[in-house]
Amino acid sequence: MVDIEELLPEVLTRAPSAPHLEALAKIREAAKTLCRRAKLWREEDELVVVSPECEALYASQNARIHRIEWAEMLGYPLTFRDVGWLDMNDPRWRDYTADSERPRFITQLQPNVITVVPKATGALKLRTVLVPSRNALMLPDFLVEDYGEVIGTGAAGLVLSVPNPEVYNPDLAGALLTQFDAEVSRIAASAARPQMNAPRRTRARFF
Repeated sequence: MVDIEELLPEVLTRAPSAPHLEALAKIREAAKTLCRRAKLWREEDELVVVSPECEALYASQNARIHRIEWAEMLGYPLTFRDVGWLDMNDPRWRDYTADSERPRFITQLQPNVITVVPKATGALKLRTVLVPSRNALMLPDFLVEDYGEVIGTGAAGLVLSVPNPEVYNPDLAGALLTQFDAEVSRIAASAARPQMNAPRRTRARFF
């Protein structure tokens, strides 16, 4: 992971009068847009789910779960379902006792908390798509190294869009944001193609 301040020069070369705190906020916003649209930041994790709630916490100051692409527990594949679907298709889903039935689903009642349905305990393996959190202090190395200029372009465009007389430049902001949007679309299209022999970033977490 790399300190988010490493991307400040990418913003300040385009918006030299930008307050640093504002620039950092817009770096997070631009990085979040890029990660959400291109689904670049993936991680595989193993969380330990314990009773009584049978929930697992994805504990990271720097990241939020955008999507769960795959999950498995006790050898069973789990399907992500939202609360509305569970209420309609399995009205007693909240009333299961731990380990009374095999797990079939995962859901999220709040950000970064994963609930197993029916309730079960044990190791939960999953692959997630992540985005930077609102207060992220660090970003993945690859995001800074490979996409720092793109993020800086978007962040500078956002900074220059703020109606602050010291930095406001709507014409330049529009040009930068158009460039950013085009670059994100290109990256997203490229990332959608299968990547052979891509490295897997994996870590275990225990709660």
